[in-house]
Amino acid sequence: MAALPALFGLLMAVVVTGQNLDITPREAVRRVGDDLTVLCKVPYPIDACRMTVGTTSYRLIPNNQEEEIVYAGQGLQHGECGAHIKHIKEEWNGNISCTLPPQTGQIEVIGTMRLLVAKAPANPQLISPPQPAFREGDGFMAQCIVPNGRPAAKITWYLDEVQLLAGIHQPVITSEPGSDLKTISQNVSRTLAPEDNGQKLVCRAEHEALDGPREAARQLVVHYPPKRLESGPITIFGLKLGGEGRLNVTIRANPAPTTEWTVGDLVLIPPRSNEDGSITALEPLHLGGGFYNVTLVLARVAKEDVERTYYLRVTNDLGREEFAVRLSTMDEPAARKSKTSYLIIDVYGVELETGAIVGIVIAVLILLIAIILVVFAKATGRWFFAGSRGRDHTKSSGESDTESAAGQRSRLSALSARVRAVLPRGRDRVQATEPIPEVEDKALAEEKKGVVYAELALGDQNAEKPPPPSTEYAEIVYTDQPAPVKEAKE
Repeated sequence: MAALPALFGLLMAVVVTGQNLDITPREAVRRVGDDLTVLCKVPYPIDACRMTVGTTSYRLIPNNQEEEIVYAGQGLQHGECGAHIKHIKEEWNGNISCTLPPQTGQIEVIGTMRLLVAKAPANPQLISPPQPAFREGDGFMAQCIVPNGRPAAKITWYLDEVQLLAGIHQPVITSEPGSDLKTISQNVSRTLAPEDNGQKLVCRAEHEALDGPREAARQLVVHYPPKRLESGPITIFGLKLGGEGRLNVTIRANPAPTTEWTVGDLVLIPPRSNEDGSITALEPLHLGGGFYNVTLVLARVAKEDVERTYYLRVTNDLGREEFAVRLSTMDEPAARKSKTSYLIIDVYGVELETGAIVGIVIAVLILLIAIILVVFAKATGRWFFAGSRGRDHTKSSGESDTESAAGQRSRLSALSARVRAVLPRGRDRVQATEPIPEVEDKALAEEKKGVVYAELALGDQNAEKPPPPSTEYAEIVYTDQPAPVKEAKE
């Protein structure tokens, strides 16, 4: 029966282990000889503080600070049980636990943290294909292994001094059975380019137990055919007539190229000159990194040299490239000196860049639009042509009214003249007052039958003006009178 309370107490201790307990830190990595402070805390006063480091249990007293492991914290009455380890030992790698018994009762609270005593790994190993050289476009894969570190090391890849981010695979961490030492491996893959030639591929390992990173490296050798640095024909500027001329062309190739110059019918393979020594082809000069300077020397630049084209052929085991080279006595344009990519068009010896070309096009379009607008305004009488068109319209309208009035007066005068021509003269009117025989009255009555009365409206007739209020009548008489009447009057 006595065993039952003990068993119950053990179960309760297991149940409350870690409950209401705050432990800091929960995991730590330290080198041998470093210090470490571990703090366990509960929200009530505790009776004692016990700390187990490695295989040894320590009862820590706040007032005792002379030992290798001493008490750390605000005091037992605040529920704090901490340990300050002054010098970490290799054999202390593993768990560190703290036990906090309460002031009353038999239930103890236990907390655990993980201490990793860092152990430096072995040197990194770089595994890559065995061939010494590769070709442009080949796939390349390498593996870096850093064995037996505690904890695992960290791997970083570099190409010379530039960190590689593309083509990096996920790391793999393994360990031997029964050992806490970790081995890490990581792969990198890459499609090789001419820029990779001569670069150093570096696997860099970093670890807490190392004073500095360790590296494993391999030099990359990439072969590729000759390549031009700029497209299209090449122009050499700044040459002086009568002076020495050097045609320098920079190319890129690996392995080293052979060159051949063609000047008219002359073919020169360096190092070689023509018969009179006026033209000399020099050996390609290696500038480093696969760049070569190929030079043709003209002892004296003549006018015909400026007018001809020089041809250069560069060849190696993987291919060839051909260049057309021209000479110019003009200074090199600033845009070409700065090696900036611009669209440059030569027009009658004047070089126009992209901005100048766009400006010219816009100016021409604006001019065309202005001409079209002027023609349209002139034809329709709009905008600044509207006033002159109104004046022209008023003037033409006035002239039309004047011409209309003059025509009407002319027609009225002609009509009046015809009326006066047929009216009786003064002598005839006097005779008409005297009494005449009845026969004459009858004759006159017959004559009256030929008289027509017309109503004439005098004045200018204008559609915009009303007709005058006065009206005159004119008597129009037929001019062919009967013969008997004329004899009677006589």
